[in-house]
Amino acid sequence: MLLDELIESGGTLQEGIELNTKLSDAEKSICQYIIEHLDQVPYMTSRELARLTYSNPTSILRLSRKFGYTNFNDFKFDIVLKLRDMHMPKIELNKNDSGLECINKTAQLYDNVITRTKNNLSITQYDEIVDVLNKCDAIDIIATDMNSNIAHYAEHILMPIGKPVHVYENQDLQVHASLNVPSTHVVILVTKTGFKRHILDNAHILCHRGITTIAITPEDKGPLSKCVTYTIKAETSETFMKLRDVIFGISTKFIFDLFFTSLFSINYENTLNSYESYLKTVDENK
Repeated sequence: MLLDELIESGGTLQEGIELNTKLSDAEKSICQYIIEHLDQVPYMTSRELARLTYSNPTSILRLSRKFGYTNFNDFKFDIVLKLRDMHMPKIELNKNDSGLECINKTAQLYDNVITRTKNNLSITQYDEIVDVLNKCDAIDIIATDMNSNIAHYAEHILMPIGKPVHVYENQDLQVHASLNVPSTHVVILVTKTGFKRHILDNAHILCHRGITTIAITPEDKGPLSKCVTYTIKAETSETFMKLRDVIFGISTKFIFDLFFTSLFSINYENTLNSYESYLKTVDENK
């Protein structure tokens, strides 16, 4: 993707745009306008941006595609997030860090991971996924070890929305579920690598059966992504292995939190009523 090439090339993004021969002078001018109006661009239509840059909507779409996006909507959100956070600091733990230092670094780690996870999202794809989750009869999650704990968290928070969630952490039960879940279910596969044989086998079974699947994995271009309906890129770290599980856990939980808030918004009244019924039942049993 052109944006990633510019960021990785060193120097400032402005310098990268000016030197890049893939962009016309008019497109460089549009990019410069975006850089100078990062807080406003997400709320603009392609027509508005075209008017303000003395271009036309077709030029805006062409520029979006040069950066690797299918439409301006995905382009404007993703590029603004990446431009804002391209110099995001790395968090390093040191021997004998004080309690306060660990607290501050952990808080910074959360902000860092959540921002990067947000950057990874395609708004168009995310909206499609939420629509699919809202319309399905139930959600099945295939996950093992630590990932299954996060899956049980998702099972809990999605309960008030009226969306049954089934977690399969045993490999035999995962295969059984893949062979038998109804076509009205959506299956989410959670994996830190995207290369585990049993996860891939389940994904192939589900793909062959035509079941809608969502992979949550750092390997969004790996073999798993080729046999699922949607892939959401979660964050991890290969350079700081001791925090890899923490980073992946923060990222994956944030993704499930996004599903919850979006589905809550769509089913607002029913979810509130469900909460009230639950609290009333709990109070009566005290």
